[in-house]
This record gives sequence, C-alpha cells and structure tokens, in this order.
Amino acid sequence: MLNKVYNILPGFVQNLAIEIHRDLRLFAYEFLKAEKSAKCSGISKNVLEGFNRSRRYGPLKHVCYAPYTSMFFSRSGLVSPCYASYNSESSHMSQHSIREIWFNGSFRKIREEHSTCNLSSTCKFCKDIMESGSYGSLLINKYEHYAFSKSEYPVIMEFELSNTCNLSCIMCDSNLSSGIAGADCAGTSGNQHYKSRFFDELREFIPYLQLAEFTGGDPFMIEEYYKIWEMISVLNPACNILVTTNANTMNPRVERFMDSHKKISFNISIDSLQKENYEKIRRNGNFEFALNNIEKFLNYSRKNKTQVNILVCPMTVNRNEFADFVNFANEKQICVYFHTVIKPKNLSLKYFDKNELGKLIADMEKQKFPARTKNEKINSRNFSNLIELLKTWYDDKDSEPEAIESQKPEISTEEAEKILRDKVLTHSPHLADKFDELLSGICDFENADYVKMRLFNVKDDEFFEYLADKSISDLIEICRGLKK
Repeated sequence: MLNKVYNILPGFVQNLAIEIHRDLRLFAYEFLKAEKSAKCSGISKNVLEGFNRSRRYGPLKHVCYAPYTSMFFSRSGLVSPCYASYNSESSHMSQHSIREIWFNGSFRKIREEHSTCNLSSTCKFCKDIMESGSYGSLLINKYEHYAFSKSEYPVIMEFELSNTCNLSCIMCDSNLSSGIAGADCAGTSGNQHYKSRFFDELREFIPYLQLAEFTGGDPFMIEEYYKIWEMISVLNPACNILVTTNANTMNPRVERFMDSHKKISFNISIDSLQKENYEKIRRNGNFEFALNNIEKFLNYSRKNKTQVNILVCPMTVNRNEFADFVNFANEKQICVYFHTVIKPKNLSLKYFDKNELGKLIADMEKQKFPARTKNEKINSRNFSNLIELLKTWYDDKDSEPEAIESQKPEISTEEAEKILRDKVLTHSPHLADKFDELLSGICDFENADYVKMRLFNVKDDEFFEYLADKSISDLIEICRGLKK
C-alpha cells in the first residue's frame, strides 16, 4: 500500500520522503551502531559506519539486498545474486531448478555469510571498493531501492544468457562478445545452458518481478530474450524491462518489441562522443547509427515515461571525455553512470601512469556542472564518485610494494594444474572451458610439464588477462615458445 502511494507522489515529494526516512534511520543508528558493529564482524567498524552513512535510505538491516531480491543468470549457467558474485560454488542451472537455487542452493550460503557482513569469499568485488571508501561506486547501491520488498520471490532477474553481439569492443572479452569469441572459441558462443526447462520454470517467478534486466552480448540480437519478453507481456505486463544495448541494432523486430511493451528502459553503452575514437573502441560499431538509435530510445522513453541512461567504461583511451559525457547526459535530460574498469590492464586507469593519473584528477576537479534537476544532481554525483575512485587508485600507488615475482613452494605438475583450475573456477568460471582447451593444446609438448609450471608461476592478474583476451591458437603459440 505504501509503495503504491509513494509511486504516485511527485518527484520532489518522493525525494523529501527519502530524506526524512534516511535522517530518522541515521538518528536511530547512533544508538544502535555498537550492536550493529558487533554483528557485522566481517567489516571494520570505521568502514561499516562510513558505508551506512552513505546509503541512500540510511542504515538498513542487510549489508546488501541482492541476495534477498535478485537473481543473475550468467552465460556459464552459474546463478548468483549479481554479475560480480558468481564463482565455482554458485549453483548451476544444469544441476538445479530456479526454485531450488533461490530458496536453498548457493543463495542460502551467501545470505548466511552476509548475516555477519562476510564479503570475503563471494563478494570481494564490493568488499575491495568498500574498504577503499568509494561507497558511491558500490554495486550494492543498485539493490537498495528494493530493500523494502516483502516478496519471498526475487523481484529482480538479470539475464546474461548469451554473448551474441555485433561488436568486438577493445575492453570486452569472448564471454561477452561472440565477435571476439570467433572461430578460435568454437562452441563457446551463444546460449549454452538455458533450454526449455529453464523457460518453463520462469513462469512461476515472472509474476513477482518488478524488474527484468537483459544484457549480453547485445539483447536485441539474442533470440531467447524475445521469448522471455513475450512471457512477461502475458504473465506480468506491469514488470519493468531494462535493456542494456550498444545501440547498434535496430530493425523491424526491435521496433515491434518497442511498440508492444510500454515499460522498457534503456541502458546505452557508449564510450566516446567522437566518431573516430568511438569506432576504435567499439570495433564494428557505427557512430552515426548509434546516435540515431539513441534518439529513437529517447523518443520512446519520453512517450512512455521510462528511463534512458548512458553507461561509460572510463579508460585510458577516453579519459579526456568524462566531462563531455556528463554534459551530453544533461543536455538529453538523462543520467550517466561510470563502470569500474580494472581489466584489461592496459586500458584501466587503475594501472595508469601515476603522474598522468594525477593530471587527469586535477583536470576533472576543475569541472563544474549544473545541479538543478534530479538527473543533473545524479550526474554530478556520479562524476564526483569517479574522481574519488581514481583518487584511491592514485593513493594506492604510494603503498604498492615493488613488484617481485612471488616465491611459491615446490609442488608437482598435477598439483599446479589443479590449483590453476581452481583459480579459474573461482575467479573466472566463464573461462573454464577455454582453460581446459589450452591444457589439451599443450599436453603433447615435449616440455608440457615445464610449460604448466611456467603458467603456474605467472602472476594471477596477468594470467587471467591473457586467458581472457588471447585466442586459443595465440595462447598455444605463446606456450610453444616457452623454453628452459
């Protein structure tokens, strides 16, 4: 009932209600924070207090609401609360039903870990950002709005069922782009794990959804999504649909989809507003075509009162355009959000030259943006959050120890191979098949054991970067060149 009343209130009244609610919760927190800190042993007292004070709705019962409100279906078949939390211990669609995964399965374990704010095993992505103090960049924030849901079922489902895509972006990998997967990763493109049983099981859950989110690849090229959209139109037409697209697909089928659903919002991935740079980053993309499609999405959203956001990967190659994205979003009266990019290393600002990073931060701090409307305030805040994240990376460079090759104890080749496989399954399960293919490709080498030990001694970040970015044939040739 309160939700329905809130939803019909004018925007400024909604914001006022949120502020009052937040202040009341902060007031109560002052009296309860010692008790909450004791329960939340997985996070230090200072970090927990800073985080709770930063939350939009004030301190809440759970450190993150994704495990209680959301299901993310990864292309590898692993299911988790969000895109950053699936690993080798996540429930797999081939072994469990959606109902088993949600009400039992790995979700129960994550909820138990979160009861003491233990983010170390499954949620390290957010733990690291939280400990840096960059609370505004936390993925946790995405799920705060659903903290007050009373449903026993998930109210958000995020679908990443396939990597079918028409672009091969320079920061992407074969897991998210069939164009990059190419012939060297035959059998790894498209939908591998979501068959008819999955769609039958979805029917129980769709009526409870408030939001269904679709990523890829590019959703407009993924056949399975049209099937789910049709199910939503029949079982829950009030459900909001969020499509994350590169805006390089537009055809009669997409237009019919937009005509038949009135609650579609769009996240548009765009990483440059300059034609030459855009087409270098978004390989196979067409800048003018993308801008034209963005206007179509904007017209749809104005007509149907939905949302359009632009999503930007802040990298070394577009670092001088960050303010331009804010101005573009303000001009279109939409929001801009900046991803946290940590790979590939050669494009990540986390590994950028310290002096150049310092200059970038200084230039960004000179920027001033209007903050009259709600969206302008959000854009200004997101820009400030990006600056704060870059500052933590800048400061981290002072405390980085000199790079030395880690000394690992002597172990057998079999043990090294097992440790490597466990690392892949834990950190990048979508690359497990590719890793096994690599091992198969080097098994006939005369020096196969030596090559495996060399792989074992590669630093983790470099190992995963090469495994993600290089084709199988390239990796095998690199291994072939390793000599004693």
